[in-house]
Amino acid sequence: MNWKAPRNESLRRAIENNELLVAELKGKVVGFIHLVVHEDIIDGGPNAFITAFYVTPRLRNKGIGSALLQRTLDEALNGGCLKVETSTTNQDARHLYERYSFEQFRGEVFLELDVKKYPKKRKRRDSAGKDLPKNATG
Repeated sequence: MNWKAPRNESLRRAIENNELLVAELKGKVVGFIHLVVHEDIIDGGPNAFITAFYVTPRLRNKGIGSALLQRTLDEALNGGCLKVETSTTNQDARHLYERYSFEQFRGEVFLELDVKKYPKKRKRRDSAGKDLPKNATG
């Protein structure tokens, strides 16, 4: 996990949107799970995607991850989500997901755009859809 990436705004939005569930122990965050709900036109309703799931290494295998996942799944399904999806490269995480009935879907593979390799000729736009100047960083 890239802990040096700037993420204050992202965390603020996740908290405001009730997308972040945090586990605390003695006033310190020891784990979290980030779930995003989106409309899925293929399934005809809302689906959820777990984008991030982390438990402090020294506290793994103590039920914290299971508690986070169980509550997240219950909230998503009770809230009307038709499916909950995720991806992982971590074998321990995969085993945890499988204990909660997650399965690899038809050999599906998760792909991510390498933005640095993507052609630079595209127009950059702000969150309102307006073109940004070439030297803008937003």
